Amino acid sequence: MAHNDWIPGREQDLIDLIQKWGTVLADSGKAGAFAWDSGEVTEVLGKINGFLAARRAYEGDNSTAKRLAKDEAKEEAVDAMRDFANASIRFNKKMDDPAKLLLGIRLKDSTPTAHAPPASQPETAVENTLNHFEHRVKALNHEGQASKPGDAYGVRFAWQVGREKPLSGGDLPKTKFSRKTTHVVTHTEADKGKPAYYATCYENSKGENGPWSPIEEAFIG
Repeated sequence: MAHNDWIPGREQDLIDLIQKWGTVLADSGKAGAFAWDSGEVTEVLGKINGFLAARRAYEGDNSTAKRLAKDEAKEEAVDAMRDFANASIRFNKKMDDPAKLLLGIRLKDSTPTAHAPPASQPETAVENTLNHFEHRVKALNHEGQASKPGDAYGVRFAWQVGREKPLSGGDLPKTKFSRKTTHVVTHTEADKGKPAYYATCYENSKGENGPWSPIEEAFIG
């Protein structure tokens, strides 16, 4: 089975795993010990609880509409779990192996793999949103489109506010992994007028990254 196929295929097995996730993510002590972002935890809990609610509704009324609603909620919950696992669990040094296994995350295989890191280098584009304290950051492929190349599982976004412009995206202190090619970064009033530096790179399902894009600069406010 592929390394990233840790989500159970059978729905009842998925529900059993989701219930474990719900217990752990709702434990503020564990979330703090693992340095999880509270907003991201809340988002994942919302998605998995939404799926459980949709499934209960379907069990009470197995109509086509209820089934479609359940399947859509299931897809959203699985996507949220995958994204959170890649960003906050799989390579989290504050979590020991038993904590990761409890959440269904298989330990990294020490056997050499034939899958190389992504070879493509994206271009980074930054746009202001209607809220001037938000930047919409996009990873664009070599054709200028916001679609991932075939060897990319997702995108690693990195940024920094103020200070000197770094030499590489790998030097940017703040990062966020996403399956999507667009990420919105929100700044504060205190950052108004400061430069923000951004870069992106593609990652495979094992968290191995390809080359970083050139750094893009944008001003806040």
